[in-house]
Amino acid sequence: MAVRGTTRLLPLALVLLLGGLTWLLDRAATLPSAAYAVNSDQPDMLVDRATAVRFGEDGRPVSQLTATHVSHLPAGDITWLENPHLRYTAPEQPRLDVTGERAKSIKRGSEVWFPGPVKMVRAASGTQAELVINGRDMQVLPQQGIASSDAPARAVMGTYVVESVGFIANSNTETLELKSKVRMSYEPLRNP
Repeated sequence: MAVRGTTRLLPLALVLLLGGLTWLLDRAATLPSAAYAVNSDQPDMLVDRATAVRFGEDGRPVSQLTATHVSHLPAGDITWLENPHLRYTAPEQPRLDVTGERAKSIKRGSEVWFPGPVKMVRAASGTQAELVINGRDMQVLPQQGIASSDAPARAVMGTYVVESVGFIANSNTETLELKSKVRMSYEPLRNP
């Protein structure tokens, strides 16, 4: 024997039960960390022993950036790297290696700034000897093959030794523009 009105209330009770279960499932699936706003001044990513490789259109590596520690700050999309090593290997261009104590990468690695001591080595190519530049506070534009600084630097290329305050090195044109206070020495090769 059925109680009067229960057949009408059963579908309503099932709908309410289903709605309640849906609400509980939604609450359970919400991640607690997503409920809080991200502080853009604090790192949102920390990585130890990192390597990032950029590939060209042909699928071959064009640049490689390695570091012992990486931290990313969402404000300005800035990445700080500890003990970075940037290697640029574009086709038909000499290899370019830049190492330093720290580096700041912006615009997804299209600009890299090396504050403090930095060493840049452009591999020998054709008739050009290897170029080694020791300096400070160097900015590198890997895609353009350009490195520059306004700080004192010392460059060695074969038997040439150059000291200056500020430089612009262009790997594409294989040129080194010295900005000011330039001193140069050259020792000719001796025949044995």
